[in-house]
Amino acid sequence: MTTAARPPRVAVVGAAGWAGSRHARAFTKVGANVTHLVEKDERALPLAQELGAQVVPSVQDLRPEHLDLVVVALPTTLQPAICADLLNRGFRVLTEKPVAADAEGAAIMASASGVNHRLMVGYTLHQHPAVELLSQWVRDNDVIAVNVRSVAHKESIDSWRADPKEGGVAVVNGIHAIELVSSWFEGDPKVLATSASSGLYGSPVPEHVVSTLEFPSGTVFTLQTYWSPWQEPQGLNQGDWSLTIDVVTTGGRMLWFNDSLHKWDRDGGQHERNFEPSDLFLRQAEAALRFCGGETPAVTFAQALRATEIADAVQTAAASGTRAMPTP
Repeated sequence: MTTAARPPRVAVVGAAGWAGSRHARAFTKVGANVTHLVEKDERALPLAQELGAQVVPSVQDLRPEHLDLVVVALPTTLQPAICADLLNRGFRVLTEKPVAADAEGAAIMASASGVNHRLMVGYTLHQHPAVELLSQWVRDNDVIAVNVRSVAHKESIDSWRADPKEGGVAVVNGIHAIELVSSWFEGDPKVLATSASSGLYGSPVPEHVVSTLEFPSGTVFTLQTYWSPWQEPQGLNQGDWSLTIDVVTTGGRMLWFNDSLHKWDRDGGQHERNFEPSDLFLRQAEAALRFCGGETPAVTFAQALRATEIADAVQTAAASGTRAMPTP
């Protein structure tokens, strides 16, 4: 008689937060057993009752022999030390992006045991079905420019997002595009110009950032990222994130806008493909279970660190008004 395979066992750190609760429910939907929720207070109790999980106050209450994956979904400044501790204790970890608020914060993880093969960094854009098509098209063409508009709907900027140590919108939201675009090109880009504003909400962090960078290949990357009090009629993450990536090449143009992909060929041909809206957290949970089975994640520590270094350069340029380059 064959014994059925045991469902993967998952713990979620920061389960009461927006991202943590979505992770917990997503892993349950894809067949994992969410056994532990880590929170210091009782905020996670309703979710624990919903999922049949146990609430524990600290990651020190977790044991690697009892879990197949630990998901860390905390404010960015808190994640590196916790992830490093989990890796050093032998866990396999999925951490929310970015890997740290800055490269200095990421340094604690660089020497952690297994950081290059037991850590998956949760850049959800890689889970969208448009990304594989767009990435292959970029590889097959001579790219002149990439223009990105990334807008996340927020009624207010408070809590950890308003903490200057978290880096503002370029680190919290814009880094999704920084990571994806930088994965297409080699070398450190130069930051040609950057401007930042906190005029939309009046918070102590940059809320609107525009930056122009140039990769060694000559490709120009322009990023506009901001938090918006106005919710757009469509978007990713159940409508609260509007993303446009416009790629111009010598052979044509491809435009990714939320759940549509439009291509214009040099000879005048046009092609459009629309995708059903998808839950990127659900797709990421499926990818994370494959990671538990030995598959290499879409974003490793090395690539996540590179994106953080580029974001550091953007932040430095915004603060100084001068050019900046990522720290080697």
